[in-house]
Amino acid sequence: MHVAGFEAPVLQREFRDEAGLVGYSDFYWKGVWLAGEFDGIDKYLKPEFLKGRTPAQAVVEEKLREDRIRATGCGVVRWVWAELMAPGVFERKLAAAGVPRRRPRGSR
Repeated sequence: MHVAGFEAPVLQREFRDEAGLVGYSDFYWKGVWLAGEFDGIDKYLKPEFLKGRTPAQAVVEEKLREDRIRATGCGVVRWVWAELMAPGVFERKLAAAGVPRRRPRGSR
């Protein structure tokens, strides 16, 4: 994010709705009301992250959490390691989602 010139996000932003605490987003850009979620696939596969749930249950719970965040009026952009490591993919994803830049890419 920094190298590509995007504005620094707020980290671990709390979200609440009428039912209470929804959770915390990994990243949040307040000027555009956008949450960013960076997920590793391991959280859906490894027993220590599943905590007794099946992978399907973990995915459904994550989807319901994201739906609750979106219902607050906030957008959500999500990425995984493979996107982060592929040249240009992560940058294009953030730009398409509307993450603001502090400066154009390549300018000093």
